[in-house]
Amino acid sequence: MKSGFFRRGFAVAVLAALGLFAARPAAAQSQSNIPQEVINNVIQNIIQNVRDQIQHRRIIAPPGTLRFSGEEADFDNRDPFAAKGVSNPFGALAYAKAPALVAPPPAAWLYGVNLVGSGDRAQTLGTEVSVATVTGAVDVTKIGIFTATDALTFIGTGSHSWAHSFTAGGVFAAPFATDGSIPSTSGTLSYINGGFSADFTALASWTHNSSTAIGGIADSSGVAYTFNGQYRFDFPYTVWIEPTAGVTFSETYTANFGTKTGDSTEVHGGARAGFETKWLGFTVQPSISGQYYEIVDASGAAGAVIVGGVPFGGTVGTYGVRGSGKINVLWTPQLSSYLEVHGSSITTPKTGLPAIGGAGTSIAGTQAGLRYTW
Repeated sequence: MKSGFFRRGFAVAVLAALGLFAARPAAAQSQSNIPQEVINNVIQNIIQNVRDQIQHRRIIAPPGTLRFSGEEADFDNRDPFAAKGVSNPFGALAYAKAPALVAPPPAAWLYGVNLVGSGDRAQTLGTEVSVATVTGAVDVTKIGIFTATDALTFIGTGSHSWAHSFTAGGVFAAPFATDGSIPSTSGTLSYINGGFSADFTALASWTHNSSTAIGGIADSSGVAYTFNGQYRFDFPYTVWIEPTAGVTFSETYTANFGTKTGDSTEVHGGARAGFETKWLGFTVQPSISGQYYEIVDASGAAGAVIVGGVPFGGTVGTYGVRGSGKINVLWTPQLSSYLEVHGSSITTPKTGLPAIGGAGTSIAGTQAGLRYTW
């Protein structure tokens, strides 16, 4: 009774988070690069799945091998013919005994392929931005680095985002639209040992813009480096809570990494929580997450990244929150899928003048993914 009540309460919290991020209105906020956020989300989902495979009985072991042996066990030494003074007539056939079954060794390697689609919508200062992203990812995990159960995972992603923005204009400006094409790629190393995990990601992206604005919008490129550390605490009834903290350093350049135009450093911290249950014979894993972040250093063009013709980023002191609700379903030990809704916002501090600063962007979106592992 207590277990059911606890799980129902957690499920209500997940559904509330789903409704919050799916229906939240756009507010005056500002946010970092949307494609970068999407890829970071994909990577964290993969890391959680890999750790879940290792710790929760879903490691797929290779089949055991049949062993043929001519050795004799204690039972074999009890010669049934000894009492009659007859030698064992089957001794020469010892090699043909039924093979002994050997327990399969634990899996030393795990492999996964992932396909993820995302849709996000942002609004700031009279401009609306829509971003659609498709991401493919592969991951390879080696189990047994320093102990029998720790693991090192490499994740590679390839992604493409299409952004469209529309600015209504004003008294002295005509409305205009901008389209952005943003391919990107990233590599991640993650170390997992029990409840502890840490990951480092390097990401590169290129943005090509076409705009109806006079003079157009220049193309740009950027790199970002993210480090995260977290520890998962497991509680009764399959409930878990995972505090996390990290830092992201971003650099922006002109097209094809030409001239550096700015950089920014973000620190972030928060927590994830979830549980596991059965539904119609399938394993279901609802979870929620929340995170606070702040820009602690910026230079150049405020560390901004142009997405769909709109600069995303922040000055020093810019702060905000991110949150998500996710339901992951394991259809088989190899195949899983998830559906997630997420939202984020950030507030840019005022610069001292009453009419400048204090504005930003809010972003709401969804993400769905398929994963196959072996």
